[in-house]
Amino acid sequence: MNNNSKKLVGIALVILAALLAILFVRKFTKPVEEFIPGPTSGKLVIRFLDIGQGDSELIQLPEGGWILIDSGDRGKPTSALLKKYGVNELALIIATHPHADHIGEMRDVMRAFQVKEFWDAGFTNSATKTYTDMLAEIKQHGIKLATPKQGETRQFGDVKIEVLHPSTNFVDDNPNNASVVVRLTYGSKRFLFTGDTEVAAWKEMLAAEPEKLRADLLKAAHHGSSNGTTKEVLEAVQPAIYTISCAVGNDYHHPHSKVVDLLRKNSNLRVYRTDLEGTITAVCDGNSIEMSSEREAARNQLYATGDEVAGNASNHTGGDGGMGSGRRGGKGKR
Repeated sequence: MNNNSKKLVGIALVILAALLAILFVRKFTKPVEEFIPGPTSGKLVIRFLDIGQGDSELIQLPEGGWILIDSGDRGKPTSALLKKYGVNELALIIATHPHADHIGEMRDVMRAFQVKEFWDAGFTNSATKTYTDMLAEIKQHGIKLATPKQGETRQFGDVKIEVLHPSTNFVDDNPNNASVVVRLTYGSKRFLFTGDTEVAAWKEMLAAEPEKLRADLLKAAHHGSSNGTTKEVLEAVQPAIYTISCAVGNDYHHPHSKVVDLLRKNSNLRVYRTDLEGTITAVCDGNSIEMSSEREAARNQLYATGDEVAGNASNHTGGDGGMGSGRRGGKGKR
């Protein structure tokens, strides 16, 4: 065998070894989680993530880029969900206030994705280890940190973000009332994100610039708690869509009966809930909002209190009142 033949045999053996290695890896490596491609370019997509009891909203901007509002508690599948939806970098994270069910998973999110900017309420009156760990992680990664105040605005392409709360001084010593409240506007449509804002903070916003509270979609403050949504709030916001982020059987009984009663009386208000429907998605082209959800829920379930849902969940055996599979509201527009 001459030298050229030996070289060819050597190359063939190398190629064969590489092919065998690839086959081995494919056979014994756990498959990567299915990738869900992003939406059509030019649309604003907002996902109210199903992370149990807590809050986390993922926003895909029409011109590309991602914003995350809150992360849910530590151990929640937030990072996995972000990867599932195709996130590779976050232009902005907003931590509404320093409660674990809103910021507990922030460290893992920052470790999993490059983050360009971080907004925080700056409420340090009752700083917890979860909060100080989050700040330490921001510093370690060299992320730009800001504490925006009422009246500040930012433009992300055609999407405008207005900060409606907090003002220069916090209204009281309640972390919920320090929540960063922002309104996103795209075309003629507006989306209001409220953290865990309670009555005292709402009163301050209603007194300051009530017209700024108007929105087509309202993310329920404080998971549908009676101190987060009142008749005055609904009258000021005048939403067509109302989303609640909470878990089935949560210890706080969310949503509360007072809120459910208000929603039931407003026949024009469409209600969506992560506890019943999984992740909720709003797709906006600037003129309309199309809603969908992972699971389908009967209308009477959507107007049930947290306690009622917990009872139904534990006793459910099927029928019209149950939580079935499928998608809801895909054709609905507002």
